[in-house]
Amino acid sequence: MELRFPMKTFLHKLAFFLPLATASAAVNPALLNLVMPDATVVSGINVDQSVASPFGQYILSQIQFNDNGFLQFMTSTGFDPRKDLHEIVAATPASSSTGPHTALIVGRGTFAPAMIIGTATTEGGTITNYRGFNLIGPPAGQSKESVALTFLDASTAAMGDVASVKAAIDRKLAGATFTGALAATAVQISATNSAWFATNAPLADFMSTRESGNLGPVAQNGLIQAVQSASGGVQFGSTAITLSADAVTASPQNAQSIVDLLKFFVSMIAGNANAPAGVTSIANSAQFSVNGSTAHISLLLPEAQVEQLLMPQGESKKSLRKPRAAK
Repeated sequence: MELRFPMKTFLHKLAFFLPLATASAAVNPALLNLVMPDATVVSGINVDQSVASPFGQYILSQIQFNDNGFLQFMTSTGFDPRKDLHEIVAATPASSSTGPHTALIVGRGTFAPAMIIGTATTEGGTITNYRGFNLIGPPAGQSKESVALTFLDASTAAMGDVASVKAAIDRKLAGATFTGALAATAVQISATNSAWFATNAPLADFMSTRESGNLGPVAQNGLIQAVQSASGGVQFGSTAITLSADAVTASPQNAQSIVDLLKFFVSMIAGNANAPAGVTSIANSAQFSVNGSTAHISLLLPEAQVEQLLMPQGESKKSLRKPRAAK
């Protein structure tokens, strides 16, 4: 039986299944070292342990893995994201708003490059060679954006604009390392969070880019402009989900002002008699602190409560969690 689906769908499925789930573990150095040296935002997701968490199992139970498109995708590529994907790191460079480089996503997993390349070729994808590596792209003239996927080895994949993917290959061959304050923050924050992010760019700059949407007027707020860098993450536990974030500001006074503003918003939510009970409970769990010029916030969310908030009205909680297949 011949299995066929559009090349555009093939690439979209690969991109969609990369960030399916999360787990707590420090970022893999081999992936981090593929990040461009001028990165301003780095984020990561570790897959292996998270799908065994109650919330991870809930998310998987809400995704239709038995549809024909997904089954066809797995058969043609030999890739099952539920068990073959282990970790993701994504990065955006400083020149993303004006230069040719936009973003890079690198993943660690168990891949079958020959099958994926064969499927891409069958579906009309373009295969080009760069320094001994095959770059998989959409058919010529099909996409306005130049996107490429390559396998650096059987356990490492890279996807992004062509320039960024080629640069990742160059760094791989050169044995480059990603160093500096942003790298140190990434290592630190990834060690205690399931999904994480770190940026050394001012928050106002990020909110003023076209990728962030129409947030330019908000970025003009004095407190927003005071945030010079930020980091944070999400950790999935057996009974609760913890969200935390740090905002590094220009002064201790700015940090205290941010905390005071957040406390004010939380008090408004908690005091709103019409707010859903779950939202009020989440607001009451917020913890704030100031350490020098850094403002810190954390939320402890009961896992069952988060599921209830995400559940469509009138739908009962499903018991669809199954242990992840052993690798």
